[in-house]
Amino acid sequence: MSILDEIEAERRYQDSRWGHKTDDTLNTPWMWVAYITLYSSKWMVGTFLPLGKDTTDTFRKMMVKTAALAVAAIESVDRQRAENRKAFYE
Repeated sequence: MSILDEIEAERRYQDSRWGHKTDDTLNTPWMWVAYITLYSSKWMVGTFLPLGKDTTDTFRKMMVKTAALAVAAIESVDRQRAENRKAFYE
């Protein structure tokens, strides 16, 4: 599976779990950045180099989730603009 396939699969999972009508449509850009920051740093366990394999595996997993969240943010803007000609915070 390519990395783009992994990100797409994660995005499908997120959408099936959370949907997008209630959550994605109400998130502001600041909220998206907060979610992305949270997931992009979940791998940090307070250790310095060298990192163990488990930490590196967790880092990779969180980067896939982070990429999928960034896609969700873009989809949210595009969906709102397609439906309303602007995002709710514009």
